[in-house]
Amino acid sequence: DVLEHYESQSGQRTLDHRMVKQKSATLNLTIEEFTRDNLALALYGNHVTGDGGAVNDEPVGAAEPMVGDRYFLAHPKVSKLVIKDSGAKPATLAAGVDYTGDLDFGSIQFLRLDDGGSPPVPYVKPFKASYAYGVATEIGIFTQPLPERYLRLEGLNTAQGNAKVLVELYRVAFDPLKELSLISDEYNKFEMEGSLLADPTKPFDAVLGQFGRIVQL
Repeated sequence: DVLEHYESQSGQRTLDHRMVKQKSATLNLTIEEFTRDNLALALYGNHVTGDGGAVNDEPVGAAEPMVGDRYFLAHPKVSKLVIKDSGAKPATLAAGVDYTGDLDFGSIQFLRLDDGGSPPVPYVKPFKASYAYGVATEIGIFTQPLPERYLRLEGLNTAQGNAKVLVELYRVAFDPLKELSLISDEYNKFEMEGSLLADPTKPFDAVLGQFGRIVQL
């Protein structure tokens, strides 16, 4: 941010002085790797890897499920799925006949709500699912304060014969992610922006300062 002064003696009102009020810089990154660490940083969250386990008689499909609607189990990465009705002698639904399941996502679609006999006997709702589930990593959103990182870039300047360049930024405070494209016809990526902060632990140096340095190797 700057202050500018325009003279009032010549009648031309020309700029005769410029003073810098404050100094700041921003950093822009294009992230192409959707790792859990990168996503947690961009979303102000943490990542947690839970344990696998098993569930017995989890209600699924609500009180009145509809054929063709998609219903979700409490966990993804499902295996050994068994769905029964709530009859006195529970009937076991047949996969591919009574329902289909996307086990990785833990989702179910019912194909019919009766036994298919003549006449058909309706299943007793609610349906209950028993299954095992595997290990999965979950990433929270906006659960953490403003993240700061030390940034080190070891790069090649291809415009100058692949000359090596080292960039060190002591403190970068990242803004929250503004846009995350979930479906794309191209290689997906997301943009991150941050501000450089002074590092008071670094000795003040008139040449290098307290923000970072660029080293041409």
